[in-house]
Amino acid sequence: MHSAKWHARLLALALMLAGLGSIAYQVQVLNVPLSESEKDPVWIIDAQISFDARPRFPIKVRMFVPPMEEGYTTLNESFVSNNYGVHVNREAGNRQVTWSARRAEGRQYLYYRLMMTPRYGEDQPEPVGPQFRSAPKLDGAEELAAKALLKPIREHSADVETFISETIKRVSDLDNDNVKLLLGQDTSERNRVRLVDLLLAYAHIPAEPVHTLRLVESQGQIPELWLRTFNGEEWLYFNPMTGQQGMPDDRVVWWRGQGELLTLEGGRNPEVSFSFHENEMGALEMAQSLNQRNQRSFIDASLYELPLPSQHLYKVVLMIPLGVLLVLLLRSWVGVETLGTFTPVLIALAFRETQLFWGILLFVTITAFGLLLRGYLEHLRLQLLSRLSVVLTFVVVLMALVSLLGYKLGISTGLSVALFPMVILTMVIERLSIVWEERGANHVIKVGLGTLLGAVLCHFLMIQPFLSYFFFTFPGVLLCLAAVMVLMGHYRGYRLTELVRFRDLLNSKGETRP
Repeated sequence: MHSAKWHARLLALALMLAGLGSIAYQVQVLNVPLSESEKDPVWIIDAQISFDARPRFPIKVRMFVPPMEEGYTTLNESFVSNNYGVHVNREAGNRQVTWSARRAEGRQYLYYRLMMTPRYGEDQPEPVGPQFRSAPKLDGAEELAAKALLKPIREHSADVETFISETIKRVSDLDNDNVKLLLGQDTSERNRVRLVDLLLAYAHIPAEPVHTLRLVESQGQIPELWLRTFNGEEWLYFNPMTGQQGMPDDRVVWWRGQGELLTLEGGRNPEVSFSFHENEMGALEMAQSLNQRNQRSFIDASLYELPLPSQHLYKVVLMIPLGVLLVLLLRSWVGVETLGTFTPVLIALAFRETQLFWGILLFVTITAFGLLLRGYLEHLRLQLLSRLSVVLTFVVVLMALVSLLGYKLGISTGLSVALFPMVILTMVIERLSIVWEERGANHVIKVGLGTLLGAVLCHFLMIQPFLSYFFFTFPGVLLCLAAVMVLMGHYRGYRLTELVRFRDLLNSKGETRP
């Protein structure tokens, strides 16, 4: 007996760990939302391109668009234009869209829209990048100036990160004669970044400029230039003006390299205007949208892959073990007597279609009619099976009359009695009749009321939207329920109703009244 208890406890522990482990995996790895109402931020980025077309010239507009490899997932991407061909290609790690047209006149407008979210964007491929590059050839004064700048940089740095930060700091000193020589008359941000990149290249450190935009509600934003380098394990980002290391979380990389954001052929006066707007989308709706476009989401390996009719069915079926556990608690801990463990749950399922009030009314009416008819037939001294057959036949007739009466009175609930599982009612009446034969009418009333109480409580529990979503989305929770059921299988203590029944006995022994 002792070994059986330990065996049951180990089994319950294994089931509990398996269930909790599957839930944790779905939440932490697959990013499954814990609640159906959980929402995620969605950023909508609009870019408007405008230019004046040159008559009788073919037009070709190229613009960099995000490579979407920096921790974000694309929900939707659209290119809006009038009579323009659109083509997107990848080159040197960038994505570039090309609009083309044979002829156009006047001011032209092209639009690009991107919807993206950080959900499902955390899992990125292993980063790779160069760790060495050849030094560029410098002559004369430029070579001497570069060496003069690099000498103190090497002395005040310990690794690649500190080397780059020190280089940016030195180049920011515009009063330094060597910096003035290498910059010339152009002290713009772009030229200073070019000088930082030149010095890093002369020290054989690979680096490349990246152009970013801030994810903040705004209009007319200008791309911000950063530098990045690969240290063998990850990309390191630096602000080339301040030396700040680490890309802020509210930035998205738009393109990399020295290229211009927009290039135009066959037109003049090009302009690009960005606008950002933050919205919200339900996490479940987002996953379904991604799944429809064959993108990664937790739906790829879940019950959400089933057809909709099957999903609706399993949203009900998966709640049955929860109702069974509730009935088990009522019977084992409270002491409520019911017609078995499964019957109250079946009645609770029937209440989903008839609504609770009408379901209770129909259940009580038809069951009482069946038992009264059974009492009348007892006077005819019919055998048990014959009595039950007659009772069940008249129950079916009564259900049909209720449906017809409801139709005539315009009560839709009366029609739903046809969906009220007939097998459940007939089974209840049959079992109550047998209990009446064996233990009398008083016990039938007691068991019937206990069954109805269990059904009502199960109904309230099983119709909760949060629980329905949780059980359907995290079916591993059923293993946790099974673990609790296994542990309850060895419970031999008092029930709450027994504490009330035996309180006089306890008091007579001098024990404290519970």
